[in-house]
Amino acid sequence: MKISLLIKCFLIFGLSLVFGCSNDSDENSNSNDSITLFIDEYPNSGTFLLELTSSLEGNVSFSITTQTVSQALIISGNQLTVGDWLAFDYETNELIEAEIKASNGSETQTQTVIVMINDIDDIWRFLSGNSRTVYENANNGEWITISESEYNDLANYLAETSKSGANDNQLFSGASVENSSGNRTIANDNDITIPSNSYVFAFKYYSWINNVGSSRVKLSQNDAGGSYEDLGSVLPEHDDEFNHFVLKGGSEKTTSETFIGMYASGSIGVKSDSESSYKWRNGNVDNLDNTANGIVYLHQGLSTNLKQWD
Repeated sequence: MKISLLIKCFLIFGLSLVFGCSNDSDENSNSNDSITLFIDEYPNSGTFLLELTSSLEGNVSFSITTQTVSQALIISGNQLTVGDWLAFDYETNELIEAEIKASNGSETQTQTVIVMINDIDDIWRFLSGNSRTVYENANNGEWITISESEYNDLANYLAETSKSGANDNQLFSGASVENSSGNRTIANDNDITIPSNSYVFAFKYYSWINNVGSSRVKLSQNDAGGSYEDLGSVLPEHDDEFNHFVLKGGSEKTTSETFIGMYASGSIGVKSDSESSYKWRNGNVDNLDNTANGIVYLHQGLSTNLKQWD
């Protein structure tokens, strides 16, 4: 896993793209040269890539005539920079290619630029500060605590992400948060499931109490009643209200529709929801033989069918 953003440019003239000469009678002439750049996934918009220069005389302007991903690259003056930073996702685009034209009004030169995107740990990219440090030092299969904003970034920006357990409307409805007893294993049975061939990589839930230290995330394939298996380590100790976690090095892939549940060692938050049902059983167990209706447990998992981490 890389732990810093690197931009490596292999150019003939340092960080300058020098256009070759072309005949002024050929408006679409091409030097047939190409420049290759390398950049890590998810750079910031506006990141400098390349200085553009030309051997044409007079007032020269530069423009992008074609690019494989719209708005991925932009030109500001004589600088080629990152435009849409989300286009720089290795799992979606391993490279971005653009043709750049230099013109003085009567003559033109063209050059191809190829930006190769380096594959990095996408989860790491969206963590910062202490979360990133803890993630770097964690063992595979270990859950670590992250912030709400980091969880939301993972939900919004990792490719092919799905939510399971409870949807956002249920989590943030106007209903009051109520208390449900702890030391029980629970799972919502509301068809908000993990797709087949997916990896669960993040989890959030509402704890009613402080100093919770032995709760676990659980998965059951095909049946909300189980059999459930633990996913990763015990969740780190945490306090009341919403807590957010990410899984380091998750490698367990679902083979069918899968339900997400948890063993809540302490009291957990729920909301009234007339359309929701759930399974439960006291203790840290694998099978849930009790069914009830009318509330939704406030827990949610994130999953993707693309493994985007080390």
